[in-house]
Amino acid sequence: MNDAIVAVAGWGKTEELAKAVAREQNPDRILVLTYTETNQREDTLRIFQKTNGAKYHASVIGWKAFQLRDIVRPYLPLLYPGVHLRGLSNHDVDLTKCLRRPDRYLTRDGDAYPSLLGKLALDVINSSKGAAIRRLEWLYDSIYIDEAQDLRGNDLCVLEKLLKSNINVHIFLDPRQSTLNTAEKDPKYKKDYPNAEVIKLYREWERKGLLHIRYENVTHRSIAPIAAFSDVIVGDELGLGSTVSTVEPRGWHDGIYIISKADLSRYVAEYDATLLALQKSKKYGVSDSMNFRKSKGMTRDDVVIVTTGPIEKFLTTRAALKPASACNFYVAVTRAKYSVALAVENPHKVLAGIESNSLFNELNIRLFTYSLNEYWNLELDIPY
Repeated sequence: MNDAIVAVAGWGKTEELAKAVAREQNPDRILVLTYTETNQREDTLRIFQKTNGAKYHASVIGWKAFQLRDIVRPYLPLLYPGVHLRGLSNHDVDLTKCLRRPDRYLTRDGDAYPSLLGKLALDVINSSKGAAIRRLEWLYDSIYIDEAQDLRGNDLCVLEKLLKSNINVHIFLDPRQSTLNTAEKDPKYKKDYPNAEVIKLYREWERKGLLHIRYENVTHRSIAPIAAFSDVIVGDELGLGSTVSTVEPRGWHDGIYIISKADLSRYVAEYDATLLALQKSKKYGVSDSMNFRKSKGMTRDDVVIVTTGPIEKFLTTRAALKPASACNFYVAVTRAKYSVALAVENPHKVLAGIESNSLFNELNIRLFTYSLNEYWNLELDIPY
């Protein structure tokens, strides 16, 4: 039976995947797929830790490598006789050019364009009249897909082909963390299922009987105030439910704070906080930072986030974030275990907006300022 686990940040998707793979009876017939090289290394390590000493191990490869190796390369001649695949292009397709097939999918050297590899794989599957899928069924009993929210465009059509096969497909994803894209220039599904709304497609597949969805809303990473704040960021229009935390506060500097961008370097040094920003950190007097999207997967006790204009507007006026911005902000906030500091241009203006915003009434967001050297509890409006 195919299944999809939809889990919040910090639930333990990678750990659960590794345990499931370790329980498989024929590991040499198990394939684990994920998009980024970082996730491939993490999945390989976790699975090896669970199966250390085993004679055979599951294979872990990238999603695009899987499409090239197991679908396109064996059957491309059926679609385009005389055309040979070399690998994956370092450059993406230019859709402004009216390219005829196969030039729309492949460079002159035979390298596949990343954004249209899914469409090429789908065309190859269809041209093989089922042979490509039958070959996969011959090779694999189960396919596990980690961080499946990264799959986009026609890659989702390839996934649907797998769901309709005799292979057991096990999917792990968090739509709220839809910050990466396997098919950036592929228009397929872009308007219908942007970012977190990809969950709607999975629900359609469930209605068709292609898979069963299981929701896991417990986080083992962040304390309750941070978990609650992350829920506010994405909202509940998609019906993903509220996050429950199992993490106990440490008893000091816990929760969510508003700080001035002028105080960033001092705050980072004092609390050993990890700085997450969309711009280079040297601008703020800090030697190192990490991009929101690239922070996915990590855990830090204390995080400080350099807010963008749309995020400040969201905090002060309740203006909804665009889907991509909401997912990026969600990822940044959910890296923190105990504290999140939101660095803004005008802390008092943002503070006033938060006080009047019903979305944040129960979050107890506090102002931190070195000029007063004290915290302010917004809910009670007294020194903390």
